Amino acid sequence: MPKRLRFFWLPLAVIVYVCFAAAEASGGFLPWVALGLIPFGLAELWRRVLRGDEPSGSIEEKAKQAVLATLFGIALWLAARTGPAGRPVFDAMANVATGIAATAGLVALARIRGQGGLLVPKPATASLDAAAFTAMLWAVAVALPGSRAVAPELFRVDPLAIDYATTTAALGTLLVYLATTWRLRILRRYELGVGDRALGAWALALSVFGVAIPAAFLDVGPPDRVLPVAVLVGAACAAWTATTSEPTHVATVLRGTLAVMLPGVPLLLAAGVLTRQYPEHGSTILLATLPLATTIGLIARAVAKPLGPQQSRWLEAIDAASRGALEPEPDAAIRAALLALNQATHVVGNRPELWRADPPQVLSVDRAGYLNTETSSAPERLHELALAEPERTLRREALDAAQIRFPEVRPILAWFDARRAFSATLIVDVDGALGFLLLPQGNRTAPMTLEEARAVRILADRMSALLAISSALARSRERELAAHKAAKESQENAERLAQIVARSAERNALVARSAQGELTRSTYSSEAKRALHDLISLGRKNVNLFAQAAAGLDAAAWLAVAHLASPRKGGAWVAIDGASGEAHKSEYWNNSELSPLALVDGGTLVITNAPSLPGPIQEQLAQWITQQAARQGSEIPHARVYLTAPISLQEAVETGALIKTLARAFDEGFVELPSLAERPEDLRSIILGHLARFGMGLHREPLGLDEAALRALIEHSWPANDLELTAVLLRATLACQSTTLCLRDLLDSGFNPHAGLELAEADEPKGPIPSEPPRVRRRVARTR
Repeated sequence: MPKRLRFFWLPLAVIVYVCFAAAEASGGFLPWVALGLIPFGLAELWRRVLRGDEPSGSIEEKAKQAVLATLFGIALWLAARTGPAGRPVFDAMANVATGIAATAGLVALARIRGQGGLLVPKPATASLDAAAFTAMLWAVAVALPGSRAVAPELFRVDPLAIDYATTTAALGTLLVYLATTWRLRILRRYELGVGDRALGAWALALSVFGVAIPAAFLDVGPPDRVLPVAVLVGAACAAWTATTSEPTHVATVLRGTLAVMLPGVPLLLAAGVLTRQYPEHGSTILLATLPLATTIGLIARAVAKPLGPQQSRWLEAIDAASRGALEPEPDAAIRAALLALNQATHVVGNRPELWRADPPQVLSVDRAGYLNTETSSAPERLHELALAEPERTLRREALDAAQIRFPEVRPILAWFDARRAFSATLIVDVDGALGFLLLPQGNRTAPMTLEEARAVRILADRMSALLAISSALARSRERELAAHKAAKESQENAERLAQIVARSAERNALVARSAQGELTRSTYSSEAKRALHDLISLGRKNVNLFAQAAAGLDAAAWLAVAHLASPRKGGAWVAIDGASGEAHKSEYWNNSELSPLALVDGGTLVITNAPSLPGPIQEQLAQWITQQAARQGSEIPHARVYLTAPISLQEAVETGALIKTLARAFDEGFVELPSLAERPEDLRSIILGHLARFGMGLHREPLGLDEAALRALIEHSWPANDLELTAVLLRATLACQSTTLCLRDLLDSGFNPHAGLELAEADEPKGPIPSEPPRVRRRVARTR
């Protein structure tokens, strides 16, 4: 036998004993009927309470015990009232039963368990002060008939005083029930489920009070009998509302009860009063009351409808939204659901919204019925808080009540107020939160009931599949738009990069043309033309090139011709001196970002005085050239290397100036550059070009050249080539005091020509530069 069933036998024994005592005292059959019915009815109700069908942990054990005590009190009162009237012992037992039931009902109200979430019951709601006060009232009501029954000779209590004590205790208990249920309603009205129970308990207590007081005042029955019955009914209603497994049943039963009682109670009271005043017309009054009561039963549903929460607009709207969510197409179903919810509020601009988590978007329906989507994100902790709330519904009223205990919810409350929102119901699937359904505040003033919260949660569960599909389509659409945008940006970037590359190629070519200078415009001699032809041919072949250049010769200018003729003319032009100290450092060549080998990619690397490079550097350069030759699959031409030396390639290898592995890379490209002595036909244009440049830089106007000075310059052998010529002309320009450079200026600057010239020639009048170069030419033997 379960442990809790063992406590049933003691109450049963008490009830059986009272029934036997009543049967013995009255001698009638009513106690025997009670003895046959009350134990079985109590056993069945006891079994139902102990079995229960409520979710685990939703009702406290003490609340169940209070319900059992209430049932025992009602059963004991029924058994006691089967005894003869006016017996103090039965009056005392009836008052004991009423006190037990009334106190137990108040204990049950104090032990209503909440459903969790942000709201926590206040300590005052769990206080048993009302139960203690009620027990004290009924202790007095029991003491008077009890003392008279135990020692009638000692305690001569007037029977009327017993009736007054019973009536006073019952009236006080009804008032205590009104106050207790009202306090419970005020303190716990925002807790889902508890608010429904508290409202139901208060409304039933008020109904019982409203029926009992008029009935006692109108003398429908004896007050000492009517009011205790009202107390028992109130205790039973309180125990039921506090422990019923489904809080939504309280609201449903309450609406139906009030719908029947509002028109029915006055009718019954009137019938009772009339029957008492005119007993001879009792049958007529009864026959007239029956059709009226039938009519009340028929219109009870219509009368109960306005008694629903906010005239049941939200429940009807949620039900319509649930039907609309059955549309097969996701967006159409979402639109239908939001449109149905929109009918519950008539405040302009305050609409229900469906929030997606991924992508972060808000869906709403405008006044024209079109589905609108905008990008927005919900507060960070909203999903977390809603998941912990009953029915996964986070309510504004709960946030407002909890903001003092939990300051972290204040930003979310401010967000609710900014959007004029009433509640947010989380939409989840197996993968987690998909979003939430945000209901507007509108003109609503009543808190959300559990019935509404469950309806919204069921709607959210139904919309989870729709939102999952809609979110997947939205993410796909976003990816498509992002791909189009990325493709457009990539195309724009590619076009911009192409422009940058083209301009970079132009800049690189400009560097090479700048290095080339006026070489191509001052080549008249056959030797110079031959060298240019060879350079252009080798440049077009795109091979590595070795140039033999005499000391002081501007080899970079000649090699720039080959670069500009090659496929790499838009590539980088990097020229370094192999004899410089920087070129002898290994870290200079190993820098992955700033070394010549890294900067020259796709261009031409020119190394003058290549034999001056150390052996390890030459070996590294040879390996790099080999790697460049092995590269394939790129449309960008590979970099090439141009080396210069004052000796031939064979001599450089034989003397050890160049390693063989490096020299082997230049087998296909060799050119010998002519010295200035080998191209006397070009000297005139070269000299005039230098004088024009130096004159603009130093005197702000180009310089002329007389015939004697030109002859001296042409007949000079120029062993240091371009370097010597540039230095001589620069010094002469500095010494010149007029617009025409003469032989005296050359001599004053330190120039010493090979051929002797008469000093008298220095006194020759200066004149304009001859238009034709002198016919006398001195060919200098070319040294190899």
